[in-house]
Amino acid sequence: MTGHALTFALVGLVVMVWPWSLVPAFLLAATERGPAKLAAYAAGYVLALGTVMVLAATLLPPGPRAKSTGHLAAWIELVVGILLALFVLVLWIRARRAEPVTPKWLRGLDRLGTVAAFVLGLWVPNYMLVTVAVAELTLLELSGGEAVAAAVLWVLVATLGVVTPLLVLARSGEDAAAVQQSWREWLVKHSSAIIYVVLGLVAVVLIVKGGTSV
Repeated sequence: MTGHALTFALVGLVVMVWPWSLVPAFLLAATERGPAKLAAYAAGYVLALGTVMVLAATLLPPGPRAKSTGHLAAWIELVVGILLALFVLVLWIRARRAEPVTPKWLRGLDRLGTVAAFVLGLWVPNYMLVTVAVAELTLLELSGGEAVAAAVLWVLVATLGVVTPLLVLARSGEDAAAVQQSWREWLVKHSSAIIYVVLGLVAVVLIVKGGTSV
């Protein structure tokens, strides 16, 4: 139970700082009509995560099914963790000498409208990690209101990253543009390192959790 809760919480934190969700939020904040675009993007992001997690909490069976598949789930976690660790290692080896580049689709954010920003918010969540969170939610053996409350809390944590620049814009006044530009440059420069750290943490948790349960 504790291991499932830890993985559930950790995945929420990883989704919160996932660069390819976070970077577009900060880039949108630096564009023309940035606050409106960012609000639409955050709304789409919250709607996507909230729909998936609340449906999982209300429709998927808890407890008994989780117990009957616990041994298989442990092996899956162990294998996924090892593969994820190898994937991170390969990414690091390939990219350690590469110069940081802003992907073309991120540069195109400057031309996005409000509706397109909302659609982008629906599209960018890392649904692979969301699937892991859904699986851990069912293994927590919660039911009814408890499961929904856990799902809502997870969504709130997971979306803190994309709403942060909106809060900063609201409080920075005339300095908002300069602040957002500096964050834009930093995030693009360090996005690969962020990916290595968060994926590495997930890999370690999966390996340890799966290895101790097989």
